[in-house]
Amino acid sequence: MIRVKKASADRIWSIFTPANHLRSLSQVDKSLRWKSSNTQAQPEIPAVPLPTSSADFNEKFHFLQKSVIPTMHFQRSLPRLPIPKLEKTVERYLKAQQPLLSPEEHAKTATYAKDFLNKEGKELNELLLAGFRKMKHTSYISDLWFDMYLRSRLPLVLNYNPFIAMNDDPNKQKMDQAIRAADLTVSALRFRNSLNANLLEPDVYHMNPKKTDNETFRKVVSFLPEVVSWYGAYFYKAFPLDMSQYVRLFNSTRIPRQDKDELFTDKTARHVAVLCNGAFYTVDVVEKNGDIRSPKEIHLAYQPCPES
Repeated sequence: MIRVKKASADRIWSIFTPANHLRSLSQVDKSLRWKSSNTQAQPEIPAVPLPTSSADFNEKFHFLQKSVIPTMHFQRSLPRLPIPKLEKTVERYLKAQQPLLSPEEHAKTATYAKDFLNKEGKELNELLLAGFRKMKHTSYISDLWFDMYLRSRLPLVLNYNPFIAMNDDPNKQKMDQAIRAADLTVSALRFRNSLNANLLEPDVYHMNPKKTDNETFRKVVSFLPEVVSWYGAYFYKAFPLDMSQYVRLFNSTRIPRQDKDELFTDKTARHVAVLCNGAFYTVDVVEKNGDIRSPKEIHLAYQPCPES
């Protein structure tokens, strides 16, 4: 029996749900069919009955992808964003100011910029370069960006975080809220399992998809050592993208603090949070062994909603 429990305040932040960004829903399996326990309008019963427990699923069900290229295969050789020359930065800054300032104002700004370049700018640039040399695993801008992001007191929605707006399902019988919630939950969990198992295909920008977006390319680069794998893909004019933020997609939240918030990840969490009638509930959707609960179990847990 799936566990549904009303959540206390200290439990809400430990949920796992898709955070910040999820791959396009075209990559998420939408083929699952559900049978509602509602005695009114029920979806059509699929030709093959749905399994009633996670033990009935084959291993393939629990993973959205089983990529031959490991998820983090390119991370070790991914080039870091270089720090631009200070002189070039000042030059671009002054050029950007031209449409905004009068000739007199621009001349005064150029004087200030030149003064900065010869004084404070040199010292600050050396500090930036020193930090860059110590930071072997990521871009020089990462820590600065996270500091700005976690200190900001602007509302997160719209200012920072995107949201997902879904089209209506072509099958009107699947527009039932509990069915759609269960469908999205299972699809997200399959995505999560592939990510955790390093089986999610890495994001790669293909300059010529006909030549590189195929199994031959994937097999070739999968055999390359991680220290050179990115350059191997680059040789074929395919550009692997940074995957470091994917570790925060699930089991993660932002905890409010006095001056700077904290990003927290709890890998042991096996539940999602459900908001119903103004109350939060935790619903266990993953078995202790990591298997996804059956769609039927999850769907039944989502309806009917407990009154208290």
